[in-house]
Amino acid sequence: MPANLAEIEFLADLPLYQIEKPYLCLLSPEQNIDPDQVRLDNLEFEKHSNIKIEDIREHPELRLEDCGFEYLQHQSAISEFADPADVDAYKRETEGLLKDRFAAVRVLTYELRLRKNQEFRRKQFDLNEKLLLEGPAKGAHNGKRPLRQVRNCC
Repeated sequence: MPANLAEIEFLADLPLYQIEKPYLCLLSPEQNIDPDQVRLDNLEFEKHSNIKIEDIREHPELRLEDCGFEYLQHQSAISEFADPADVDAYKRETEGLLKDRFAAVRVLTYELRLRKNQEFRRKQFDLNEKLLLEGPAKGAHNGKRPLRQVRNCC
């Protein structure tokens, strides 16, 4: 499969984030704050175009030790998420797969996100709802970290 060019929305590289970390405040309805009246985040995004996307299956030379990820083929026993028990079963299956692959003593999957490629405009949602359907992920980042100043000693 040939590489595709994509447009990805990244978290903007603002000087603000050097002194104030990016945040999103999710409040309960009881707090009676209208998100249309009060800003509850400091998130700013920017689109980057012409990002080359390749099929990792065509690159068996990629190794976890070299690039932080690897391709592992697995057929899940969970074919759909129709019930909250499906979410729990998928998380346990994933934990078992990772435990075996990395010979780990313990693996904990604390979160699973169900996404659909459409925007949702909701003022309220329950983060504890296991079948909560979310829109596309936003705010990719490139892993840049602030440069640390190195001082030479005497």
